[in-house]
Amino acid sequence: MGMTITEKIIARAANRDSVGAGDIVVANVDKLYIKDLRFSKKEDAKGLYGVLLEVLESMGKRNVWNGKNIVVNLDEQPPRTERRSEGQDRARDFAREQRAVLHAGEDGGIGHNVMVEHGHVTPGEFIVGGDSHTCTYGALGAFATGIGFTETVGVLATGQIWLKVPATIRFDLTGAPGPFVVGKDIVLWVAGKIGYKGAINRTLEYSGPGIQEVSIESRLTICNMAVEMIAVNAIIPPDERTAAYASEIGAGEFSPVASDPGARYEQVHPVDLGQIEPQVAAPEYPANAHPVGEFKGVKIHQGFIGTCTNARIEDLRMAAEILRGRKVKPGVRLIITPASFMAYRLAEKEGLLEIFQQADAVVTGSECGLCVRPSLSAGEVCVSSGNRNYRGRMGPKESSVFLSNAATVAASAVAGQITDPRDYL
Repeated sequence: MGMTITEKIIARAANRDSVGAGDIVVANVDKLYIKDLRFSKKEDAKGLYGVLLEVLESMGKRNVWNGKNIVVNLDEQPPRTERRSEGQDRARDFAREQRAVLHAGEDGGIGHNVMVEHGHVTPGEFIVGGDSHTCTYGALGAFATGIGFTETVGVLATGQIWLKVPATIRFDLTGAPGPFVVGKDIVLWVAGKIGYKGAINRTLEYSGPGIQEVSIESRLTICNMAVEMIAVNAIIPPDERTAAYASEIGAGEFSPVASDPGARYEQVHPVDLGQIEPQVAAPEYPANAHPVGEFKGVKIHQGFIGTCTNARIEDLRMAAEILRGRKVKPGVRLIITPASFMAYRLAEKEGLLEIFQQADAVVTGSECGLCVRPSLSAGEVCVSSGNRNYRGRMGPKESSVFLSNAATVAASAVAGQITDPRDYL
């Protein structure tokens, strides 16, 4: 019996010839990502580093398993609370003392984008991270999944983690997406099809000839939202686009990994990209997704283009295409937070930031921003390019968040109501 790409990567990491769904293995980790919040004293009074030092001492060790394969990023710049500030201090201490890689300031942004843009993700690697959206890296053909506080300490100390090999659900993509249909629309459509509990402890594999029509930025969005369907990971087998991008970011040499023809899949779903329209997800799940036209006329108070899901250069270019020569409707606020300072600088070079400012949008520095920060009052409605829209995500439970791609956010901010971006073609 052949193996899927996820099974092959896990087998290699576990030093086994083969694995199958349901097997329990101990895998060697190639890379570990940790965001600054993990170093605050949220989960334990000692903080992550304090607990780790106690564990290392009990093992007769002083250092982590491999500092150069640990990437620490300061997601929130500047920190918004005293606890977050203390956590960032401890993150810096950890990186210095354990010789880990640290990204902060102009070298940073939102960690999942920084990980990819700075070449920390190589196709075929086994990666874990102290954040649920670590699954983003599957866009480059890596196995990547989020882990919790205790597991992070364990990986730091040993470089290993146990896991149950997930069964795989495959989406067979054909055709090509139409105007203003990008990764966000594809993944919202998928979530709407299988439901918010449709992939519990599963792998989501996106393949087929249509994947060649999907940009790397869109692939990152698709894999980012795997966790919103409670999946372990999402993955896209490497192709020519992947190889070109990996070379561009300096990800290093790799041997392409692909699923075997005889690989076993729990489910297979056909996806005709040409039939997908721009999608909008109503509160309070991403799976509550429908074509944008079904929400026409819903008044909004705020638009937000940001988060690790949708604020890359592709998204900023789409938003600028809508906003060029137009104004945000009076009474509506539009906040744009580029996902990394690399994306910010490129947008500035291309003149996109000037377009945003002339449209009366507010452009901020690169960080998690409103994704994790209350910005709505009771009764207000936001259309966001983010990944979550449960009640209370961006304000009180009496506020509402709709999810869409960046172009739909921009079009809705101009119109003052949820609007199909294709209306501005």
